[in-house]
Amino acid sequence: MNDSKWMLVAGFIAIGMAGTVPAQVTLDGAVLPPPQPAANAGPTRAVVAAGGDTLEFLNKDKLHGALMAVAPEAGGVTWKHGSAEKPLDFNLSTVTRATLGPRKVTPGVPGTAAIYLTNGDMLPGNIVSMDGDKLVLDTGYAGKITIARQMVKSMTPNIKTSTRVYEGPTDLSEWTMNPNSGTQVQWRFKDGALYAAQQYPIGRLIEKMPDTADIRFDAAWRGAYPQFACMIYTDNVQENRNGYMLQVQGTTLYLQRLIRNSGSRNLERQVEYADFGNGKCRSATFNLLVNKSAKTITLLINGRQLTQWTEPAEFAGLGTGIAFRSNNTGDLKISSIVISDWDGKMPEVASDSGITVVKDDLLRFINNDKVSGRLKSIAGDVVKFETSYATLDVPIARVVEIVTSTENATRARKNKDDVQMTFADRGLLTLQLERIEKDEVKGQSENFGKIALPLGTLRRMDFNIYREKSADEADDFAF
Repeated sequence: MNDSKWMLVAGFIAIGMAGTVPAQVTLDGAVLPPPQPAANAGPTRAVVAAGGDTLEFLNKDKLHGALMAVAPEAGGVTWKHGSAEKPLDFNLSTVTRATLGPRKVTPGVPGTAAIYLTNGDMLPGNIVSMDGDKLVLDTGYAGKITIARQMVKSMTPNIKTSTRVYEGPTDLSEWTMNPNSGTQVQWRFKDGALYAAQQYPIGRLIEKMPDTADIRFDAAWRGAYPQFACMIYTDNVQENRNGYMLQVQGTTLYLQRLIRNSGSRNLERQVEYADFGNGKCRSATFNLLVNKSAKTITLLINGRQLTQWTEPAEFAGLGTGIAFRSNNTGDLKISSIVISDWDGKMPEVASDSGITVVKDDLLRFINNDKVSGRLKSIAGDVVKFETSYATLDVPIARVVEIVTSTENATRARKNKDDVQMTFADRGLLTLQLERIEKDEVKGQSENFGKIALPLGTLRRMDFNIYREKSADEADDFAF
């Protein structure tokens, strides 16, 4: 530990001896033992120390306590630590994340819709109206906000009728691991992703797994090529049985049919994907489109159809489980898992950039019917949609998803003061931060203009999100 850090530690210990209740301090990856509180420790300091906020720095130091304020113009973060008589100020350029504990927030009207923006943000709320220029969203956290239409990528008007049956991962506890591995770490969870530590499977059963499903996930690896397996429709996520397993071995991909007590059999058509060789890429988006009645499984990588397998016998999948396994120790990251009811139709052909080209607006109904055309407006409970053969007035309760055309799409520009905020419930917001004070966040976005929201609606804030990462930071697999 260098001299400056020893001075910081000494300062905390000296202040702690003055009679306060310190929060946990972590420096250079080591948790420092806190000094014992004096008998006259005040109740206010005890509350602050138990506040539950965590501040993380670029050098991986961590400090527990309470976030008081952030002022980007002044370049500072004001932090209350249980071992300090007065708030501490830190240079914002040295901070990477603030994880927030619970705060008292007056609950707003729960949102029934999810709005997905072109910059990756997702805003929950209730759709008030939409026309050719803007979407008005009523939120329980910031009142009504007006979003430029060209910034809207898609929307789910009613989450309860969404075709998505699973979206995650959100926590390691929702997944099942091998119970016979002892104390050995099998998988880790960080920032919405699963990381393999060993060659053990991790899986879960999917409630309401559809018979026609779009199973999508992102995979990443550190080595020169991927080595992992994904099992679907299994009735046991820890055993290779009664389902199908996609095997990814370098540039070679194939599908295995797994039956209990009968072993495995490869379906015809082994395929090659040259981009997975010699370190050409170290991540990809996989789609498995499953139609149980037709007994077909279609594989797409980065939006492009690679192959389709047809089961010549009975469909082997007897369960609703999905599982992943690394075939190379500690070299697999799984994230952005989305499992949806699929309408059985192949998606639009992806562009060279891997982004799906959507020429028309698409409207998907609760019965999985889909029409293309132009979204004219949303007003009250009615969606007005123009097709080549008629203009439809559709009750919004019958609409599952609206995907907007990409032809006029615009993405919000990046700003040096942008902060990525994760909601405590669901949602993601990128905001050019103006300031945080008195438990209120103020900022603006090119998507919708100025906004103010309670700090208590957020779970996490990431700072300096566009900086060039150091070698160890860039390694997602480092823990």
